Amino acid sequence: MKWILKTPRSWARLLLAASLLCAAGGAWPHLARAQAAGPTYVVEPGDTLFGIAQQFGLTLEALQRANPDVSAEALQIGQVLIIPGLAEVAGQLGTHRLEPGESLGSLALRFGLQRETLIRLNRLVNPDRLYINQPIVLVDPADAGAPLEKGALVTASPDEGWLALAAARNQNPWALAASNRLARPSALPPGGAVAVPGGEAPLTALPPAIRAMQLHPLPAEQGRTLSVRLIAASPITLTAALGDWPLVFNVDLAQANSYSALLGLYRLAEPNLYPLTLAVTDETGRTARFAQSLAVRAGDFSVDPPLNVDPATIDPAVTEPELARIKTVVAPVTPIRYWEGVFQVPSVGALRSLYGALRSYNGGPYDSFHSGVDFTGAEDRPITAPAPGVVVLAELLTVRGNATIINHGWGVYTGYWHQSVIQAQVGQTVETGQIIGFQGATGRVTGPHLHWEVWVGGFQVDPLEWTETPFP
Repeated sequence: MKWILKTPRSWARLLLAASLLCAAGGAWPHLARAQAAGPTYVVEPGDTLFGIAQQFGLTLEALQRANPDVSAEALQIGQVLIIPGLAEVAGQLGTHRLEPGESLGSLALRFGLQRETLIRLNRLVNPDRLYINQPIVLVDPADAGAPLEKGALVTASPDEGWLALAAARNQNPWALAASNRLARPSALPPGGAVAVPGGEAPLTALPPAIRAMQLHPLPAEQGRTLSVRLIAASPITLTAALGDWPLVFNVDLAQANSYSALLGLYRLAEPNLYPLTLAVTDETGRTARFAQSLAVRAGDFSVDPPLNVDPATIDPAVTEPELARIKTVVAPVTPIRYWEGVFQVPSVGALRSLYGALRSYNGGPYDSFHSGVDFTGAEDRPITAPAPGVVVLAELLTVRGNATIINHGWGVYTGYWHQSVIQAQVGQTVETGQIIGFQGATGRVTGPHLHWEVWVGGFQVDPLEWTETPFP
């Protein structure tokens, strides 16, 4: 229906009718709700009322009180909801996943919002404690000027003034100052960072030498592999870590000035926020530092039935030195990457036990976890290399039996335990699908099988992820 209001008198009659109808029983409930205090949210595919409440830090009851005519069972795409508790904010709300390299300041510039608006919308207690992949609530329209969607940070040299910096980058100094929410160009101190509009990449808070930072897969999880990739403007040197775990970057030949690091997230790591820290030195010798938190969440793992094994194979006097030897073998991060794409499974046997399952031996506590995947089979079933690499260990061990380890480069290793026959030699280069041994029952076993492990950055990770996800 289309309303055509030609005179002030007809407008007054319509308002009077609306007030009488609402007073008589709410004949126009949507008009009444539109006058409620607070910003709005438009329901998107996949939304639930409970999920929307969580998204905006509300209880389901509070959201339903603000929207009494909305049914949780019949929520429809495109419905408009009032979001209570934010009466001082006007507009339509949405969410944005915090990208690697973003900060509250860069978000404010990118979306044209006041820093204080972002703090209120997200009920932030510590605005400097944002983490990668965190859902951030935004509002449209912007309340602090035009959004600076595309751009990059640049740093003025100590002897470079604002006018020279603007001229060198073909920018109007007053427009550049306005983009950075400064009253005048002279307000920038020498050596300060300036957001310069333009380019193809979204604005971030990364050091000027870094054009982009990419992490995958997200969210990060116990027992998984994390890939960190940096794309630089020119050659750089890097020092980086996630918490106490060092990140070793290798030159990625897939793209100029691209650097990649792979890290295995320890299966028993505490689910928490861990600081991702970077120290970047460019060609001029200037070093810039950046830090951003990454959330590591708990994995979903099973519990294996209790196992009875040879007591000699669970004696710490035996297990600890053997594990130390394995860790020494898989510690080097060699610069050549031998593989491309996903790994192939090394056996045709059925899966018997998955990675990460808690384990108890000989009636003891569940204080260890299964560090790989087990393939059932017989002693004549071949084991094949899942990807190209170089054999760095091939010998009989007490716990692991006949064991082989392949180095695939960049800190990635695969291990094959309990073989009946080792058919590979240290120093040998192997290709995908090449037979390296046969399943067996040597070492700590309850029957013939292959135990397959993947080590990344010194930690065992879920091998099946490598058969599904291409790294880096």
